Amino acid sequence: MKIKTKFFGEIEVPAEEIIHFPSGLPGFESEKEFVHLQPEDSVFGCLQSCHQPATAFIVLSPYQLCPDYEFELDEEKREALAVAKPEEVKVLSIVTIPPGKPEEATVNLYAPIVINTTAKKGMQVILSESGYPLRFKLWAPKGSSSTAAAK
Repeated sequence: MKIKTKFFGEIEVPAEEIIHFPSGLPGFESEKEFVHLQPEDSVFGCLQSCHQPATAFIVLSPYQLCPDYEFELDEEKREALAVAKPEEVKVLSIVTIPPGKPEEATVNLYAPIVINTTAKKGMQVILSESGYPLRFKLWAPKGSSSTAAAK
């Protein structure tokens, strides 16, 4: 399938790489199909809508910033994602970069995107009781890149 992307131009994506978000993403409920594009030489990736080129999110693994980041998916969410084994799960966090102020970039640790890499299903999960911030500074000072610093 050919898709037009916000950052990479038009690309060919194999059908088996498309991730289905049955409920879309908050604020983008009509967008149900995305692809995760991850350049090999970068910690940053892109969660790109397959149908709307402008709908693309810069993402990274929250574990890059907080190696001890953790949460548990409840039974309902595990079933919705068809998760059978923990190793099927990929967790991504959305990066927000204020226009013209990349030094003020933040990462959403409060609402990670959880993807079953086998079933190709995804959802954004709200961790309301976690204490994780919605806007964790991406360029935090050295020594504060732990879950304790994030909470």
